[in-house]
Amino acid sequence: GFAVFDIDSSDKYKEVAVHTPGPSDDDIYVFYWYDGKSILKMGELSRWPDIKGNGIVYVKDWMGFWQKTEKYILDKESRKLVKVPQEFYYVGIEASVDKTFPIYKTRDLNDIVANLKEKSKILIILCEPSLQDFQKNRYLIKSETNLLGWCDEKTLLEKVSNLPLAD
Repeated sequence: GFAVFDIDSSDKYKEVAVHTPGPSDDDIYVFYWYDGKSILKMGELSRWPDIKGNGIVYVKDWMGFWQKTEKYILDKESRKLVKVPQEFYYVGIEASVDKTFPIYKTRDLNDIVANLKEKSKILIILCEPSLQDFQKNRYLIKSETNLLGWCDEKTLLEKVSNLPLAD
């Protein structure tokens, strides 16, 4: 299907998004605009775009047990949707520790800050995603005693419960 959007209500254009289900039934939207002569591709966004009408598009993407939000801006010169890079993504998920594990001072997982005890609660604050392997994603964790430290995704999946897991 398709839908008409107004990504930037301050310009004279409307945009058309062609919608199709992608892998695992995740939505894919291909955005186009018309300059009076040609139909031009603006970009392709996966998952669920949120269009505000101010030249910004937010897209939520499922990351296994949390949703990251990507921001795209409409470049007025090229009329392309340009992703705004982020080093970190907010997670905000509470979980329970099933098996004790260490959290570290730095993202390279050196220098233990604390060992999280069994049955304690944690807050997963943010993620630094790995481009190579999702199990190497780094997460900033807040312990019950308000200490902050890092761990990798593999450790979380093996040692923590109550994560809202889905593919």
